[in-house]
Amino acid sequence: MIKQFEIHGGVKKELQAYLDGQNTDLKTAMDNEALNRNVAAIIHNGLPAMVRKIYPLEKMQTFFWEKKDLMVEFVAARLAAADKKPKGSKNTNQKKR
Repeated sequence: MIKQFEIHGGVKKELQAYLDGQNTDLKTAMDNEALNRNVAAIIHNGLPAMVRKIYPLEKMQTFFWEKKDLMVEFVAARLAAADKKPKGSKNTNQKKR
C-alpha cells in the first residue's frame, strides 16, 4: 500500500532536517528504534489525511521497525525520486477534470 504514495518535497526537507539534527543518516536512523519511530512519524504526517485515518501512526511505526531493512531501501528510493521530480510538475495520480 505504501508504494502508492510519493514523499513530497516538504516531507523530504523535514526528514533531512531531522536526520541532520540527529547527526545521522537514514540507514543509521532506521536501525535505532527511537529514531525509526520518528522517521515513520515524519513520513506518516506527509500522507493524505484519509490514509492517515486508515493507517494509524502506531501501526506505521510498528511496520517501519519490523520491516526496517525493506523500509530504508524504500524511503531512500522515494527520496531520490523526489529529487528527480521536476519542480512544478503535477501529481500524475490525480484524476483529470
